[in-house]
Amino acid sequence: MVDQSDVHEKTFSPSLNERTDALQQLITFFGSFSDKQQALEDMLRLCSDEDKTLRVKAINALGTVFPELSDDEKEKGWNSLLELIGTEDPEVWKAVVVSLIFALGYVPEKSKPWNCLLRLAEDENRHVREHAVEALILLFPSMPNREKVWADFIALAGSEYGDIRELVSDAFILIYPYLEDREQVWESLLEPAGSGDSHVQDRAGDIMARIFHQLPDRKKAMQDVENLTMGQMGYIARRAVKLLRDDYPELYDAENPVEELYRLAAKKAPYARWKASGTAGKEQGASSKKRKEEAEK
Repeated sequence: MVDQSDVHEKTFSPSLNERTDALQQLITFFGSFSDKQQALEDMLRLCSDEDKTLRVKAINALGTVFPELSDDEKEKGWNSLLELIGTEDPEVWKAVVVSLIFALGYVPEKSKPWNCLLRLAEDENRHVREHAVEALILLFPSMPNREKVWADFIALAGSEYGDIRELVSDAFILIYPYLEDREQVWESLLEPAGSGDSHVQDRAGDIMARIFHQLPDRKKAMQDVENLTMGQMGYIARRAVKLLRDDYPELYDAENPVEELYRLAAKKAPYARWKASGTAGKEQGASSKKRKEEAEK
């Protein structure tokens, strides 16, 4: 049996070989050590080692020892992983995420680390918030309350940060299949679909188009779509209807003037294209004739 005090001392050694050996002994004998708290602190120290290779190995090892930890020690280990989440090094980041995923299965109160990640998702540091959202996306299948997860992502879609709105709305397609209540999904998407962010609108619209046929009240859903259309294209559409009503009385009588406007536009468009192409052809012919006459001179 290895002496735990010797392992502890090696974690402070200036020699990389000795620190590496200390980590290996921590991994091998962690369950046998009498002082688990000291062993955890030694491993956490190596998770911030100056040598990146050793740091990555220690972070990977931290996830594997979670079954041996008490609830308080698990919380300490989880918080240490969260402190590393803003790293700019992709290799270290990958190790952190793998450990987070593994560790979550052994955290008794999963809402605590989840809520910590939610707070980090609004951090001023771009790397911190983006990595926090990426971790949330990877961890959501392990969360017991999928409705809360969905509500949290819907809320983050209204973030003040554009990068977070994009990441979160892209994740809609991954999360919504886990929810059984399609009507609830539809209602929750109405606000993102009407937001000022075109990317969020598109992603919300993608899901709404997929679940429309599964809704019990199609009439209400159609009204929701109409309201969104009027809200997003309100000024342009209403202004066009007002200007064109004298020339097109059917707009005035239509139950849905905007929809009638689109129908009229589609109906008139072929003529407009034909007229434009005909005019262009005449102009091109005249121009060619003029160039020919000038050449003959």
